[in-house]
Amino acid sequence: MASETPNKACMLLKANTVEIRDAPTAEVGKDDVLIRVEATGICGSDLHNYSHGGVGKDLIKEPLILGHESAGVVVEVGSAVTDVAVGDRVAIEPTMFCRKCHNCKTGKTNVCRNFRQASLSPTQGTLCQYYVCDADFAVKIPASISWEQAGCIQPLAVAIQLAKRAKFGAGQTVAVFGCGPLGCLVMATARAYGVSKILAFDISQKRVDFAKKLWADYAVLSPKIAQGQDYSEWAEGFKASALKEAGVDSWGVDISVEASGAEACMQAGITFVHSGGTYVQAGLGRAINSFPTFQIVAKELDVIGSVRYTAGCFKTAIDLMESGKIDLEPMITAVFPLSRSKEALEAVRRGDDLKVIIMNQQV
Repeated sequence: MASETPNKACMLLKANTVEIRDAPTAEVGKDDVLIRVEATGICGSDLHNYSHGGVGKDLIKEPLILGHESAGVVVEVGSAVTDVAVGDRVAIEPTMFCRKCHNCKTGKTNVCRNFRQASLSPTQGTLCQYYVCDADFAVKIPASISWEQAGCIQPLAVAIQLAKRAKFGAGQTVAVFGCGPLGCLVMATARAYGVSKILAFDISQKRVDFAKKLWADYAVLSPKIAQGQDYSEWAEGFKASALKEAGVDSWGVDISVEASGAEACMQAGITFVHSGGTYVQAGLGRAINSFPTFQIVAKELDVIGSVRYTAGCFKTAIDLMESGKIDLEPMITAVFPLSRSKEALEAVRRGDDLKVIIMNQQV
C-alpha cells in the first residue's frame, strides 16, 4: 500500500517529454526509510533517458521518474531500522544490489547479477519530493556539506571506485581524456589521493580551462586528426607534444583514464601509457570501437573497466568532502527548481554547464 504523502516528481513520458506530476510514494517497509529529497544531480544517463525515451532498446512502457544522484532528510523509518534515524541527512545509493549472487558475495556489488538502478526502467528514480529505499542505501552526511554538493556525492563515489580500480597513489602521473563531470571528479580524486601530476584533454576550451583552474597541472585541447591520418600516427604525435609540454618523461604516464567515450581518446589513452602501466575505460560511447590491441600486448598494459561504485565508496566520498580535500562547489554551474526540470535537462544537453543540480522541494 502506497503512502499518502504528497509527492511531486519529474516524470519521463516519452523521448524529450517530461512533466511534473503527482506520484505515489511507496509504503515504508520494516527495513526502509522515507526520505524528503532535497537535491538531485543530473548526469549523462538522465540525458540519455530523456533524449531517447529509455536506455538502448529498452524504451519506457510507462511514465518513469528520472534521477539517481540524490540526497535528503529521513522523515520516517521502518520498525526494524536501527542505524538511521528521523532527521538524519543522507545521500541515497541508487544501485540496489541483491546481496545473494556470486558478485555480491565477493564484494563486486557494482556488477551484481540482479541489480536494480533508480531511474533505470522499470525502477523509479529519485527526482521526486519523497523517496523510499532500504535503510542500507541511505548514507549519513554531515551538516557541513551543502545540499547542492550532496547532489554530487553519487558521481564522486563512481570516481572513487575508479581510483580503487586504477590504484591511484602518491607520485603517479595520470592523463584524463574528457573534462566533463566524470573526468573532473576523477581529477579531484586523483589530487586528493596524492597523484603528483595530472594531464587533462578535451575538445571544449571552456572545460579545459576549468580543469586547469581547479585540478590539472596541464590541460589543453586535443589536436584534430588530419584528413586521411590514421589513429596511431595522430596519437603518437599527440603524446610526444603533450608530454614534452607537460614536463613528463616521454616514456609515458602511469595511468590514463578515458572519460569521454570517444574512440580517438581510447587510441590516445593507450598510446599515452608507458609499458606496464594502466588504462581505465570509464566513458561510454559507441558499443563497438576500434582498439590498439597490439600496443596492449606489446606494452603489457593493465586494461580495466570501471562502473558504478562498491561498498565504502559513498563514505570515502563524504569523508573527502567533509575534510576539504575535495570541494565540489566550483563544479556546480547551474541550479534549477524541480518545476523547471525540463530546462535543467536541456541545459545538460547544450553542454554549457558542468554540473546541473535540481532542488527537489522547490516547485
